[in-house]
Amino acid sequence: MIDINPESLVKAAVYLGAACAMGFGAIGSSIGAGYIAREAVLGMSRQPKASGKLMRTMLVGQAISESPGIFSLIMALFLVGGMFTIQVNETFAMALLGSGIAVGVSSIGSGAGAGLAGGEACKSIARNPDCAGKVTMTMLLGQALATSPAVFGFLAALLLFLKSGSLVTGSIPSAAALLGAGIAMGVGAIGPGLGIGFVGKQACGGVGKSPRAGSSINKTLLLGAAVAESTSIYAFVIFILLYLQA
Repeated sequence: MIDINPESLVKAAVYLGAACAMGFGAIGSSIGAGYIAREAVLGMSRQPKASGKLMRTMLVGQAISESPGIFSLIMALFLVGGMFTIQVNETFAMALLGSGIAVGVSSIGSGAGAGLAGGEACKSIARNPDCAGKVTMTMLLGQALATSPAVFGFLAALLLFLKSGSLVTGSIPSAAALLGAGIAMGVGAIGPGLGIGFVGKQACGGVGKSPRAGSSINKTLLLGAAVAESTSIYAFVIFILLYLQA
């Protein structure tokens, strides 16, 4: 017989939250880093003399695309490490599970989106090594914007994690609100991360083809990313509204 009691429920939520954080969090960052490496290798095969520039761009791009996964790792370690006082109620359990979902799922789009920009930057540098500086700047801009939805997810996860410490009593509606808040933020950040990644990818390609148009392209990148970012902001607003219900 399975022993189902409040304390067991809380521990199960902690373990599931950590699993969701790192399990989902590894998806986007791994895909993004792998795509960047793929384009760098292809670029070196076509343009061996640009190997140094491609290697530097690859490593920088991979480091940024890995950042959403690092957010997930930090939250998973918080949960597994037991950096909290266990309150035996369902609301506390769902707050911890929601924190893992928020940071893990939100990392999917951001990690992959940052990889799209980094991969295209490597491709552009292989095509035109002289534009490496400008392409790298556009890549950094695109990747920073693409990872911002994951930052919202990490912030939401921290708020849920800290909220759990103040939950003395529990209720089903409050538990549902906190779990729903984590789901809203996590899932709501997937599309924006990928969408901004597509914008960053095309911007890097455009600067590689026409370096003189870099300023105009970067301005368009900022504007396009801001519009794509809006839905993750909507998700964060709903997160706050649900968060305040508990």
